[in-house]
Amino acid sequence: MKFYVATAIMLFSLFTASLLDAQKLYTWTDETGVVHITEQPPPKSAKVEDVMTYKERTPEELEAIERRKNKERREFDRYKQNENRREAQLRAKEADEKAQKALEQAEEDYEKNKAYIDKLSNRRWKRKKFRKRIDRLKRETEESFAEAKSAAEQAEEAKQTAAELTEEAQ
Repeated sequence: MKFYVATAIMLFSLFTASLLDAQKLYTWTDETGVVHITEQPPPKSAKVEDVMTYKERTPEELEAIERRKNKERREFDRYKQNENRREAQLRAKEADEKAQKALEQAEEDYEKNKAYIDKLSNRRWKRKKFRKRIDRLKRETEESFAEAKSAAEQAEEAKQTAAELTEEAQ
């Protein structure tokens, strides 16, 4: 059975291979400078080029290619600088928003904890009984303000980085 399948595959591949014949492609440029790649031969007025032959470049052409490469490299570097500047500005804006939210949260926590601490410590016996809770609330409030301060410092650093990149881009 395997022999028949293998024979059938070989016969089918030979049959299809005979149907595939290599076609010739023509590359030519018309009077307006448009390059055409077709299976039909070009008209008599077209400039026909053999694509397979190698043409040696003149020093002027090599210099022009090098200038174009350098120009594209400078444009890419300028684009990259602008992209870095935009990203730095975006990071600075996000850090500033984060710092503002942290500060608002710290102030909100401070007010809430202050009211609760006042409620817990309005009597001497309450102060003794709830001392640990009062200390914990004070510590949490301080940590919240420390977080807000850290976020503000990060925002300031991001702003400075964005300003430096903007100066560098100009």
